[in-house]
Amino acid sequence: MASQNYADRFTRWAVIASGEGGGRIASQFFTRRSNPGIEERIVVMNTNRTDIKNTIQRLEGRFGETDFEDHVVVFGNEEGAGNVFADGERLAEESFDEILRDINTNMGSGADAFMHVATLGGGTGNGSIPYVIRRFKDGVDSTQYEGWMQDIIHAAIGVWPYEDEPPQQQFNAVCGLSRLLRKPDGTQNADMVLLGANSHIAQIDEDDDPRNHPNDAVNERLIEAFDLLVSGGRETQGVIDVQDLISVPSQIGAYHFTPAVATEMNANVYNLEYMFDAAADNAFVPLDVSTTKAAYAIVRAPRSLAEEEITENEVSTAFESWKRDKGIEAPGMSTVSITDDSRNNVDVLLLLGGFDLEPLLDRSWDAYETHKGRLERGRRLGNTSISADQMQRIEENLNEYRRFLEE
Repeated sequence: MASQNYADRFTRWAVIASGEGGGRIASQFFTRRSNPGIEERIVVMNTNRTDIKNTIQRLEGRFGETDFEDHVVVFGNEEGAGNVFADGERLAEESFDEILRDINTNMGSGADAFMHVATLGGGTGNGSIPYVIRRFKDGVDSTQYEGWMQDIIHAAIGVWPYEDEPPQQQFNAVCGLSRLLRKPDGTQNADMVLLGANSHIAQIDEDDDPRNHPNDAVNERLIEAFDLLVSGGRETQGVIDVQDLISVPSQIGAYHFTPAVATEMNANVYNLEYMFDAAADNAFVPLDVSTTKAAYAIVRAPRSLAEEEITENEVSTAFESWKRDKGIEAPGMSTVSITDDSRNNVDVLLLLGGFDLEPLLDRSWDAYETHKGRLERGRRLGNTSISADQMQRIEENLNEYRRFLEE
């Protein structure tokens, strides 16, 4: 486990992934064990042992033997939730005590923040993750479990399905986004929701290795962004820590974000504002950058550059100039994360928050309406029905959030 020195320097993140898609993303953390912000704090949940077995086999086929299986939590029945998010939520509700116990057991000395991971087109992850976050936010029994679990910050990564996936997956995604953002009573659920869209991320670069799963390149980008986010925690003065990331957005009521990443840019060739432009061009969802309501920048640079050229002051000045040029009138912060790399390469992560969701939702809304109509006509998928009242709350919560963004 982490030494006290590491605990002083880094936010202790834990990764809680659920479902087959979430498991594929989380499995890539097992190739990045050098990251002291995460270490061994990884839990992968699923209702289906076959999905977990397939993930383990793929992981070991690429990287050799791992201890991935030691971090697995199976809940509910082994038949899984299929693509019905209501089934995933029901199974998580029925098994919440077991889920909580296993998370507690896997965390060792505890964590400061959880990053929950789910793909939003499916049933298990999309059903369970918003529910588990809500239960944590409502409070868990500290007399039965470790007290540190009471004060966790809950961030989430939600991955949008490909544009050509069927209406049911698009329906799940719209419902999943609403449930990550808000509880049934309309109050905030996750402290921070990071969004990525499969089709949009896949356009950033192509991975032609035939050995890889089609989603591997997308998942690698997601992990790359999280690596940069974690690197900003508690290592330099003026750092962006997770508490900074959630405080202002939650206060203003716009707490969804998307990562935008550019890596390995030569500092001898490109200036900082160009680097911010390059990152913004690689945003993980379609968006109008000027609609951003909160913005953060993490610049990872070699120690030699951070001490002379890419200092905290230089990055702050360049970031504010870049925001003005893009018409972004938004609060935010910037920081420099230091590496010991001898090259002059610089990596940039922008976290753009509170942007207009219409470009993302427009790609799924017709399919959402199509599938909702099927349910209203009595079509039942899975073992758990979605009541009219539940659907109305889900849709109203999302629409109220969207209306706020327009104000």
